[in-house]
This record gives sequence, structure tokens and C-alpha cells, in this order.
Amino acid sequence: MRKIYYFLFAVLVMTACEKSNDGDSSGTLGGNTDVPMNDVGNIFSGTVLFGDSYFNVDGAVTESADGIITVDIAGALPDDFPLASLIPASYKDVSGNLDTEMKFKNTSAGILDYTNSDGKPLVLVKYDCSVGDQYMLEKSDGNTITRTVTAKSSTDDYPYGFYLIKTVTVEQDSRIPGVDKIIYNANHKFGLVGIEIMMEDGTSSNIILYSTNLNVVE
Repeated sequence: MRKIYYFLFAVLVMTACEKSNDGDSSGTLGGNTDVPMNDVGNIFSGTVLFGDSYFNVDGAVTESADGIITVDIAGALPDDFPLASLIPASYKDVSGNLDTEMKFKNTSAGILDYTNSDGKPLVLVKYDCSVGDQYMLEKSDGNTITRTVTAKSSTDDYPYGFYLIKTVTVEQDSRIPGVDKIIYNANHKFGLVGIEIMMEDGTSSNIILYSTNLNVVE
């Protein structure tokens, strides 16, 4: 079961490929990269939920080049948080708290992440997508990651803080024992707003994400 929780933290801010079945479109992303969300110093915040337990995380953009940003992530792990002992040591500081960095590309057109074990780019969402669009990539171990657009709001129907917003919903299949699928929700203005990890036993873990700066081009 450790792989389940390793994955949970690998997608805290975002979260493959050797080849793609649709050219290179699964590993490339256009759009304007000069958006406020990519500014060095921009702050991300999130809440990791597991049953009745939760803890908060914060991230800061430390590097930004051509839309590819590096985010330093930190969070104080409560002693009684059920998953604390399962988080790899490489994700922690000397005090045992969450301390790591991740990389992704954020543009006005969508999000591309590098959270897979190969560290290769994979499209997470394209805002101009259609339901049924897929991003299929083969990892170096021969396994394929498949992400499928399953919904695209036409009205403000997704609860996000004090707002209702439109979102694109992308589902990713799983090769992780115990995990059925991973569901991402993203918005062209707020970026990646939520991740739900559906377990095979019917339970789920949720990550809620916020950015201080918004993904808006003036």
C-alpha cells in the first residue's frame, strides 16, 4: 500500500513517457507562459484530506523559465496523521515534516506535469479540450499512463472556496495496487483546483489547491 501514498504526495501540486500514440502532443503545451501564476514568489496552498484527518501544505515558486516552474513544497505533518510514517524520507526534512520540490509547466492553454517516475512531461489538462480527448504515454518500464477528459463544465458548478467555477475533469487510470483511478479538476483561471484519488475499496483521498496569483493574461 505504500505506493498509494507515495503517489498521493507526488501529485500535491500537480502531478511517464518514452513515446505517445498521438505524436508529441501528450508531452507539449502551447499558450502564453507569461501569466502571474508563474511569477517567482507566487504562493500555492493546499489541504490533504484522508478520512477525518488532514494537514495543510504550502508551496512557493522558486524558479520560472518559459512557463516551466519549480515549486518548493512544505507542510507540518501532525504526529497522528495516518499516512505520516508512509511518506518517503526523501520528501521530508530533518524534523520529519514534508519538504520537497516539484516541476510543472503552466500556461494560458493548460498544465503539463513532470511528476511521473521518469520525470518526463505529460499533459494534465488542455483548457480547449473536448470530452473524450486522451493523453496516452508509455513509461520506460513499459506501462502506459492514460488520461481522459471525462467532463467539461458549461456552467459554474464546481464548489471552490466561496465560488462556483467551471472545470475540466480529467481521469487517469491506475497501475498502483489499491488505487482505481485519479481524478483532476482544473480551471483556466485558477489552474489545478482539486485532485481525488479513488481507492479500489470505494474510499478516496482529496487534495484541494489554491494559488495566490491567478492564471490570467491581461
